[in-house]
Amino acid sequence: MTAPKAHGNGTPQNGRPHVVVIDTDSGVRWSLDKALARSGYQVTTASSVEQLVSMFAEGGVDVVIMEILPEAGLTLEALTNLIKTPGGHKVICVSVDSSPKMVIECIRRGAVDYLTKPFSLAELRSVVARALPDASGRAEKTLAAGQEDTASALVGVSSAMTELRQIIFRAAQTDLNCLVRGESGVGKDLVAREIHRLSSKRRDKPFVKINCSALPEHLLESELFGYEKGAFTGAYRSKPGRFELANPGIIFLDEIGDMAVGLQAKILQVIEHKEFTKIGGRHSVRVDVQVVAATNADLEAKIARGEFRDDLFFRMNEVCVWAPPLRERREDIPLLVHYFVKKHSEFPSAESAGVTGEDLESLARYEWPGNIRELESTVKRWLALGRRGQISAHLSGTMQPFARPERVAPPVVVSGPGSVEEDNVSPEQLLEVLERNRWNRRKTAEELNISYSALRRRIDKHGLDKRHGQA
Repeated sequence: MTAPKAHGNGTPQNGRPHVVVIDTDSGVRWSLDKALARSGYQVTTASSVEQLVSMFAEGGVDVVIMEILPEAGLTLEALTNLIKTPGGHKVICVSVDSSPKMVIECIRRGAVDYLTKPFSLAELRSVVARALPDASGRAEKTLAAGQEDTASALVGVSSAMTELRQIIFRAAQTDLNCLVRGESGVGKDLVAREIHRLSSKRRDKPFVKINCSALPEHLLESELFGYEKGAFTGAYRSKPGRFELANPGIIFLDEIGDMAVGLQAKILQVIEHKEFTKIGGRHSVRVDVQVVAATNADLEAKIARGEFRDDLFFRMNEVCVWAPPLRERREDIPLLVHYFVKKHSEFPSAESAGVTGEDLESLARYEWPGNIRELESTVKRWLALGRRGQISAHLSGTMQPFARPERVAPPVVVSGPGSVEEDNVSPEQLLEVLERNRWNRRKTAEELNISYSALRRRIDKHGLDKRHGQA
């Protein structure tokens, strides 16, 4: 492909950002050329850096996508030389090597991002768009609002992130309700936004979020379903609820595990019948919305305690998306650190921020109890204080391993016969706890930390009943 004539300010004459693709695979070059051109970029492709040396010297290149393949001459040294070329090129490295060592080395040498082959065209467009936050005439107009933040949760080369992106994409092609689970700070709300962005049916429709733990039950009900004029004191006019505002898009119920049981029944009705009645209303309001919910709570334990409806759980859990904690994707830390440094460029020190390899290795050893939220706070603190000392010195916690319970098991309410949780409870212990709780089975299941169904099977297996206990 012939290189376009470019202005000295780094933008081609046609005003479109100029992307250069350097890859040894002709098929890859062809695919990326077509995909980026459809997104509005001007594209030049080549199989080696040498083919484009004169273009780099003249300027007019906004982003370079460079394969790292040492046996073909696309080495780390070539990457360093390319970045030092006048014009300050932003280079995105791509490689089949997903090792933390390779990622760290590319970022240390100045790469702005890293993609592991194979990658999706959606991932490619996302990283190119992130590399051009200030480019005049930016082509990527289709990015949904908030995608910059979405990227912070989804960027990465780890196997955990690859699996997460695959699940998100598949969920977005359906109209099923989704339950996003994971620890606090892993970016569950950002996962929900990505489901909306990639949705085949609702990407151009509303995305409405509400935090179920932020309001008391009566206020939450009015926010979700709305109310009619005169429904209660102070209701001087009718108000639409979040379900109505989300129609026909996606409503995101954050922290659904904290919702009161009475309100859960009304949510279940909306999901099953696609209709609800406003507070003080006489007529049903029909809606066509996809429900995405998120929680860091152990819903199985809440079900056993009677704090969460199992029928709502099954309806919400049509697709379960686990957002991995940061300690399970340590190889993504270099890319995330680089992303947050660029994101918080309002700090004067961000322009000259340099993160050492020793820093990145220290951050990778940390357990990150606050996950991505804690990592971003650490980077912001380091930048705000003028990059005082090493970035690892600004961690809010201790560098010692963080004692934390294991992640909640995948959402399975009913345990099979002979499961581990049953075997850990002896008949004698079971009878003792049943009698202490006056044969209240839910309290007994909670105290023994087993599911309600497992408790019932254990009672039947050993022929225990109240008469046995009174004998």
